[in-house]
Amino acid sequence: MRGSCDGQRWAPRRVTTFLWACVGVAGMTGSACVGSIGDQPEGGIDPHGSSFVPAEVTMHRLTRSQYENTLRDLFGPIELPPDLETDTLLHGFSNVAAGSITISPLAAEQFEAAAYHVTGQVFADPARRVALLGCTPKAGDDACARGFVEELGLRAWRRPLATDELDQLLSLSGQLAGTLDDPWKGLEFAVAAILQSPHFLFRIERGQPDPDHPSRLALTSWEMASRLSYLIWNTTPDDDLLAAAERGDLATAEGVASEAERLLSSSRARPALLHFYGEFLNLQRLADLTKNVDVYPQMSPTLGKSMREEIERTFEHLVFEEDADIRQLLDSKTTFVNPELAELYGVPDEQARFWRVTWPDSSPRLGLLGTAGILALYAHNTATSPTLRGKFIRMNLLCQDIPAPPPGVITKLDDAGDAKTMRDKLTAHRENPTCAACHDLMDPLGLGLEHFDAIGAYRKTDNGYEIDATGDLDGQAFDGARELGALLAGMPELGACVARRFYRHGLGHLEERAEEPAIDQLAERFAEGGYRVKDLVAILVESDAFRFASAPAAEE
Repeated sequence: MRGSCDGQRWAPRRVTTFLWACVGVAGMTGSACVGSIGDQPEGGIDPHGSSFVPAEVTMHRLTRSQYENTLRDLFGPIELPPDLETDTLLHGFSNVAAGSITISPLAAEQFEAAAYHVTGQVFADPARRVALLGCTPKAGDDACARGFVEELGLRAWRRPLATDELDQLLSLSGQLAGTLDDPWKGLEFAVAAILQSPHFLFRIERGQPDPDHPSRLALTSWEMASRLSYLIWNTTPDDDLLAAAERGDLATAEGVASEAERLLSSSRARPALLHFYGEFLNLQRLADLTKNVDVYPQMSPTLGKSMREEIERTFEHLVFEEDADIRQLLDSKTTFVNPELAELYGVPDEQARFWRVTWPDSSPRLGLLGTAGILALYAHNTATSPTLRGKFIRMNLLCQDIPAPPPGVITKLDDAGDAKTMRDKLTAHRENPTCAACHDLMDPLGLGLEHFDAIGAYRKTDNGYEIDATGDLDGQAFDGARELGALLAGMPELGACVARRFYRHGLGHLEERAEEPAIDQLAERFAEGGYRVKDLVAILVESDAFRFASAPAAEE
């Protein structure tokens, strides 16, 4: 959108420059401004001791889903531009990446275009803009305009506007309203400026001195409102949460717990926790799942999405409808299928979009490791990969590190010799001591899933030979996916891994050594409560790790 300003053609980009200069992030400079993964503290800290030190305050750029959800909550149903930057994953989670990246010149242009795209829709509709304001402005800076900008600013920036911030926005609106002879146009540009500010695009946390612990900072009630809302609802705080922040209720663990309980009781908590679970398992990769259709004719453009929805529906059922132990995902007989999954699994088609299925005791499938989504994700395009599947179990489910192959090591399996099955090939591969160290951790687990091909369909043979699906999990023998899933479900390491990953996701940074006491306590309380995910959220938000931070390290 363009207008005339002092006889010149004027581009909205000048509003961007104005806002970033005049409504900047006061007091946040250097690494604290752009956000960073904190360095590991040096020496003297027992990872399992009691010397907990919270992470430094930082800024977290809104993820794409948070940005889109926030715009919808502010303005109602809107069409969003499709060309925004996709989220980056760092240490497995977009929230972690959001705490360590700033806005590139390209992203700044995209956010600018998006701001005008949104405001153009809202202010082009006379009925909609009046409904948004609740009044009709006579000037770009009159009482109607002031009340609207003040209220929208509170909701968009998730805190009250400072007097100078409000005055700058109203000055911009008033000047442009006068130049363009249209108070609505003035307000439209002011709103676009609000949406391009760092205060909208980032969650900014500064904290305030903690009188009980001078060495750390306590997050303010306003900052806690944003932390809670974006963790549990993946969007901006609602009016009740902002009111709690204004009263100062979120300055105490009890106040935080009360609001968290309210947020968790809403259906709006489901998408946010599904988002965590999806990144925890790398389910976003299923959207682009490919397999060789000559080898797997069942493959279709929609099959990967169906696989993901099966896993998400099962998670949602166990967590929100059953309030069950999260480890039951590994040995649950319950799943959800649609017609193309029913065909893949060989179950009767009920001609519904998705329906619930209970695996009988005779079924080879059980829990997460029996889902086609996990089996297909951790396989090659034309063949299974016990190594990838075993690595997934070790790293994603048990939080155990598997180092990358040493430089120069050939990882391709040799088809020559007497090897007949995948088990034979891997056995020969592990005869190399350099390979055996890591493959001994992965292969015996993945071989337990060999009854399922690279698309997740059941098979009895591999290359014409009967499959041996026996294996060993840290000294415990098993035969097949069902027994492996049951063993994993009984391991405390599984619950501890979920707690650790949720801590990383919830705080938006790679955990540091000085935070280990908080992570240990989170895992212990998670176990004591029966490994229930909603309890895990409540435990985290009440913790000192969530409510406090350290001051940024002094720059040299």
